Amino acid sequence: MLTLLIKIIKPLLMKLLTSRLLSFMQPSLLRMDKWLETKLGIDIIKQEKKFYQKYPKIMERIFKLESESHPPICLKEFDGYKDLIKRIEELEKKNGV
Repeated sequence: MLTLLIKIIKPLLMKLLTSRLLSFMQPSLLRMDKWLETKLGIDIIKQEKKFYQKYPKIMERIFKLESESHPPICLKEFDGYKDLIKRIEELEKKNGV
């Protein structure tokens, strides 16, 4: 029964630790991970490292996807921003807005 509970909690904790939405909870989750490691012998964070060692091709794909993605930029930094504003203003003048 305990192993079933641990198998259910482990992925949830990993998701919470890596989630940006719950970043405020990371210190308490890290304390919980340390407690689980000392009391029950379960180390959740090292499990992720073992995953990357076990599946190196997936790690390469993840790094490639992360390098190809870009952080969101402000609309004004967009290359065609001035052209779009000009076109919108012309359409508004044409329609009498």
